[in-house]
Order: sequence, then structure tokens, then C-alpha cells
Amino acid sequence: MAREVNVRTIVIQGLSILLFCAFIELGAGFTLRGMEKRFALLPGLLVMVPPLLDLRGNISGALASRLGTALHTGILEPRLALTAEVKTNIISSLILSFLASATIGALSFMACVLTGFETIGILSLMAIAVIAGFTSGVILAAMTFAIAVAAYVKGLDPDNITSPMMATIGDFVTVACIFLALLLVG
Repeated sequence: MAREVNVRTIVIQGLSILLFCAFIELGAGFTLRGMEKRFALLPGLLVMVPPLLDLRGNISGALASRLGTALHTGILEPRLALTAEVKTNIISSLILSFLASATIGALSFMACVLTGFETIGILSLMAIAVIAGFTSGVILAAMTFAIAVAAYVKGLDPDNITSPMMATIGDFVTVACIFLALLLVG
């Protein structure tokens, strides 16, 4: 299936999705603001939030790019089927989520200790990071796959739609998963 690519199409798709994402980011910010009292109860957690949010955007963005390339090159059929290619990409992103989340928890603890910032224990920080990072990773991997395929099927370029969308939705989902992890651990 030949697809016409031009500057106008790229700009319209990119600008439209970025405006939509701006509204989603406001929701994530308000949700994070609502968790302010929890942060005060669990010192050190605030140090961990920005890298967890960045992690989700980076991993989901990389997954989105890989899926977009697979769709464009014909390696992946534009349908919601868990092929070997899809499974490999999703499992890889989940392993990265787990390992990077645990690392973020440990590094956040070390940063707090080195700077004299009050913090909860390393195991608690790591547990919160892993629960939030892995849970959001599962949710976002499924969403990334569905959005990439839906964009492609609708004639949109998944590279213009999926990466910015997942970075933004990733912030909202990760904030919600941090809250869930706080309820479970804190």
C-alpha cells in the first residue's frame, strides 16, 4: 500500500497530536498535584518521579518507533495479533522497564543519601519504582501496539502519532501507577 508523504501531512498530524497531548499532560499534572500529601509522607519519593516519567516515555517511544518501522516495512501486518515480532518487542520493553525501574529506585535512594535529603528505605523506593514502572509498562506496551496499528490502518503515520501520544499518555498512566504503588507499599 503506497502512502503519500508530504510536509503538510506531517505537520498537520504532528501538530494535531501535540495539541491533544498538551491537554492530557494537564491532567497528569493535576493528578500529580493531588498526590502532594503522599510525597510529604514518603520522603525521597519526589526524587524518583521525574526519572520514572522519563523512563516510560523513552521506552514507549522506542517501542512505538520499532512498531512503526515494522508496519512500514511489512514485517508486521496491520492487525492486533500477538505475532512473534510483537511479543519480542513487548517482552523486551517490559524487561527494560523492570530493570530500569529498579535502578531508578536504587539511584534515587543514593541521591537522597548523598545530598542529605530525607528518604524512606531503599527497598521501599525500589518496590514503588518497580511496581509503578512495570505496571505502567504493561499498560503502555498494549496501548502502544494498539495505537500504532490503529494509526496505520487509518492511513496515519504511526511515527507521527504513536511516539508523542505514548510519551504523554505514559506520564498520566505512570502517575496513576505511582499512586497505586504508594497504596501498596506506603
